[in-house]
Amino acid sequence: MTIAGRVIGDGVKLVRLLGRGSHSVVYFGVTREGQPCAVKIFPPHLTEFADREFRHALNLNHPRIAHVQQRTTFDTAPALIATYAKGVTLFERYALKPALIEERQAFLLTLSHLLDALHFLHSRGLVHRDIKPDNIMVEENGSAKLVDYDLSGPAYEVMSLPTRIGTAAFLSPEANRGEPLGPENDLYGVGVLLGWGIHGQLPEVGEALPATRDPLTPVWRSLTREDPRKRPNDAQQVKEELLELALGTYL
Repeated sequence: MTIAGRVIGDGVKLVRLLGRGSHSVVYFGVTREGQPCAVKIFPPHLTEFADREFRHALNLNHPRIAHVQQRTTFDTAPALIATYAKGVTLFERYALKPALIEERQAFLLTLSHLLDALHFLHSRGLVHRDIKPDNIMVEENGSAKLVDYDLSGPAYEVMSLPTRIGTAAFLSPEANRGEPLGPENDLYGVGVLLGWGIHGQLPEVGEALPATRDPLTPVWRSLTREDPRKRPNDAQQVKEELLELALGTYL
C-alpha cells in the first residue's frame, strides 16, 4: 500500500519514509501550514504502546528533544505526530572514526546536547531506556536531538515481570538483568557512545577496550561501571566534567 501523499491528523501530508523500527514506521510529513514534522505509525495491535509513548512524551518541551505534539490515527493504526529532528543518525553523521579524533568539537557538542536532553528528561522523573545512535539525530555542526520514546517511562518503574529493555550493544548490566532502570542506565548508554568516540569501535561481548591518552577516558570509565550505584546519575554534572576535561590542546 502506498502511504506517501496521504493526509493524516489535522491536515498533515505524508511525504516519504524516514525509517523503520521494531514497533513502528516513521514518515516525513508537512503540516497544513507548511511546517515539517515526523509521523510515527504503529500497527493496530500496539495501540496501548502508542498511547504510553504519547502520555510520557507529550509535555517534553526542550530544544534538544523531539516534541510529540499529537496522537491521531491512520486508518485503524495509532499514530503520533512530532517535531521533525534535522540531520542523520549519530553513526551516519560520524562516519570518520574515531569521532573524537576526526571531529572532536562536533562530537563533544553532540554529547553535550544529548546530556542536556537527558538532564531535562530525568528532571521530569522519566528515563529514556534506549540511548543508541539511531535515537540521536545529528546535524552537520554536531547539534543533536534525542528522539523515540517508545521504551521510555518513569524512573525505577517495576514491571510485572523482569524485562530486558533497550538495544543489545548499549544495554547496561542492570537492563540486561531486567531490573528497574534509573538515570544511571541512560548515562551508561552515553558512556558507550563516549567509548565509541574515543576508540572508533564498540567492544565485543566480554571485551574490555583499553585506556587511552584521551583526557575523557576517566569519564568513559565512570559511566560504564558495572555497578549502577557507582555510576554517575546526574547528566548535568557529567556534561560539566566532560567539557572541563576536554579543554586544552585536545579541542
